Amino acid sequence: MQRNGKDTAALKNVKFFLLDMDGTIYLDTTLFEGTLSFLDTLKKQGKRAIYITNNSSKDTVEYEKKLRRLGIETTDDDFCTSAHALVYNLDKVSPGARIYLVGTPALAAYMERSGYELVDDYYDEPEKRPEYVVLGFDTTLTYEKLRIACDYLTDGVKYWATHPDMVCPMRPGHSVPDAGAFMLLIEGATHRRPEFIAGKPDPCMIRMVMEKFGLLPCEVAVVGDRMNTDILSAINAGVISICVLTGETTLTDIDAAPAERKPDYVFDSIKDIYEILAGEADRYDR
Repeated sequence: MQRNGKDTAALKNVKFFLLDMDGTIYLDTTLFEGTLSFLDTLKKQGKRAIYITNNSSKDTVEYEKKLRRLGIETTDDDFCTSAHALVYNLDKVSPGARIYLVGTPALAAYMERSGYELVDDYYDEPEKRPEYVVLGFDTTLTYEKLRIACDYLTDGVKYWATHPDMVCPMRPGHSVPDAGAFMLLIEGATHRRPEFIAGKPDPCMIRMVMEKFGLLPCEVAVVGDRMNTDILSAINAGVISICVLTGETTLTDIDAAPAERKPDYVFDSIKDIYEILAGEADRYDR
């Protein structure tokens, strides 16, 4: 069911649906009803799904495997992560820069594949020192990593981060500290905040997709369950925002949001979007 009664005609012009995953198309290991029908309808109508996530700890191969277990076939080109967004922006200003990374081995491997040199310790020699400290969601975090990062930040090294999420949901009712929580710890020690944070609510991931495929704002919709990341990133990018009520956000949250932060559309689930698109498809078939 649509919850805000807005005319859905604009949805038929959308060519790319940028989908958050957990809370939007599945919850943990359970696929939401209507997800497969929605994706199948996109293919039939020549539209495209791109999966966007702030989680920088995993390689896209891991997401491909998870979605395959849920019955969704994807390729690397179907994903856009906060790590992709960070490298996309870093390539514009400092390609091949030396990086001190607080991140997982998967993120480290991606940074190296992208042409960046990773610094592994604290060095005084200028030729060995990093040009950036990059903070991601690091499930392999150690005190030594934090110490070295803080030393470089105290020295004035540039500071970027993949995303601002405070926690990462785990099993229902449980979560663990994410990059945003690490930022607060580092800020307490160094009085530094990242100069750039690549993930949602920054519109970088959305703009990457738009530039890559030559899309207009009216041809892009972001579908997500979080107001302060998914929906705000869509608003910041000037594209269509769709909030589904299968994850974090409630109708009370939406009612309480200021007008400029409310989503364009509110649906109970992705099944409702499928039914609208399928109805349009039926109309075209006649």
